[in-house]
Amino acid sequence: MISIGADFGGPELLGTPIEKAIGAAMRAAIEARGDYKEGTVPAVNVVFYTPGSVGGTPDWERGHIAKYSTKRKLLLVQVGVPEEMVYAQTALDYVIEELYGANALAFEFYRGKKMDYPLADAEKLVGEIRQIVETQ
Repeated sequence: MISIGADFGGPELLGTPIEKAIGAAMRAAIEARGDYKEGTVPAVNVVFYTPGSVGGTPDWERGHIAKYSTKRKLLLVQVGVPEEMVYAQTALDYVIEELYGANALAFEFYRGKKMDYPLADAEKLVGEIRQIVETQ
C-alpha cells in the first residue's frame, strides 16, 4: 500500500502544477486504497519535498529511504522535487514516476528484511491513482 504526503517548503507554491499534482495524487490514493488498515501489510509512505522560501531546496533529488517503522510496517521514502518540476506541465507524470520508484525501493527494502511487499498490488494502485486524477 501507498500513502502520500508533502512538505511544500513555503506558501508561494500553492496553485503550482506540482502542488496540484501532489494534492490530486494524495486524494486519489485515499480513494483507491479503500479500507486499508495501516500495519496489516508492508507499506510505503511517499513524502514529496518541494523547494520553497521556508524549507529551502532539498539537497537530494528523486526518492530515497529515510526511515522504517517496524510496528507500523511502514517505510518512509522522501522525494526531493527538483525546482524545474514546480511549474512543469508534466508534474503529474513526475509524481506518478516517483510513486513507481518508491515501490521499487520498498520492494528491495522489504526483500532485504525477508518480508513480502505486495508489489503487484502497489503498482496497480499507482495506476489507479493516475486514472482517478486524470478523470477528475
